[in-house]
Amino acid sequence: MKFFFKKFGLLVVVLGASYITASFFGNTYQKLFRDYGSWIDVSSLIGLPLAYIFFLTFLFTAFGGKKKYWWIGVGLIPAVAFELYFDLQHIYFPLAIGLVAWLLGKGLNMAVKKFRAPKKTPPSLPS
Repeated sequence: MKFFFKKFGLLVVVLGASYITASFFGNTYQKLFRDYGSWIDVSSLIGLPLAYIFFLTFLFTAFGGKKKYWWIGVGLIPAVAFELYFDLQHIYFPLAIGLVAWLLGKGLNMAVKKFRAPKKTPPSLPS
């Protein structure tokens, strides 16, 4: 049960952080590719799957525990479908975001493991 609540909590944090930072990712995308669209500002709509890819990969790599890559793979299905359907020309950008997020998450995971207190083992009985 603890396993489920940890994964569900991480997913809630991913969704919240994605929603909050979607306009940042969308504006960055529009500036890099000079794709300003029409008179309607859709930067937050464009940035939502990009932010979701970043935070899902980053947080589950850093704090996911067991089966973290399975959760990342299943969680990325909607974002990948969105990117393939709407922006196949720039598919390398979400892949680069995912790679950067994975590297940052892996580095944070190693740093956390290094500074975590070692588990106490019970003393063994002499034979």
